Amino acid sequence: MDALMIVIKSGPAAVIRVDEGLRLTAAMLGYDQLPVIVFVDEGVECLRSGAFEDPTMDDYLEAASDLAGIYALSESLETRGVRKRDLAENIKVTSIDLDGLAGMMAECDTVAAY
Repeated sequence: MDALMIVIKSGPAAVIRVDEGLRLTAAMLGYDQLPVIVFVDEGVECLRSGAFEDPTMDDYLEAASDLAGIYALSESLETRGVRKRDLAENIKVTSIDLDGLAGMMAECDTVAAY
């Protein structure tokens, strides 16, 4: 399978869209495919501790963090006032800038945005 980037741009209030993206991530991980997962714009709010009522969403994030890694656009984190201490403790987030995101996108064959 070709490299896939999953971009989560919707916030926790759009739980159906975010759920779709995280379920796709979980399915790919189940088939030993490691997607590139990036949170941008309102999507960075999903990385805050306690962002979701459904604990399954937290499980998806933790699995994605452990197996594939999670990236967040630094400009989005800064704009939304999300700091490292605000992030859920069980996930590891790597901050990338816009140039880094563009480079990662160029390496992926497919980009799906939720």
